[in-house]
Amino acid sequence: MKRSKKIQKDILRFLSENNNLVSTREIALKIKRAWHSIQLNCLKLQLEGKIEGIRIGNINAWMKK
Repeated sequence: MKRSKKIQKDILRFLSENNNLVSTREIALKIKRAWHSIQLNCLKLQLEGKIEGIRIGNINAWMKK
């Protein structure tokens, strides 16, 4: 499995466990990956329609659709 697909799977699993909005940093800390990798893969998942993202100030927050 490609690394990005593994990261996306981990992101989706983490967001499934949380009903609230979760910041990119929180996801990165929880699944032990770099913030930039999480941000990039969250944007890919958003384009695929699997998650929703909003911007709160200077923070991106994510939730599963």
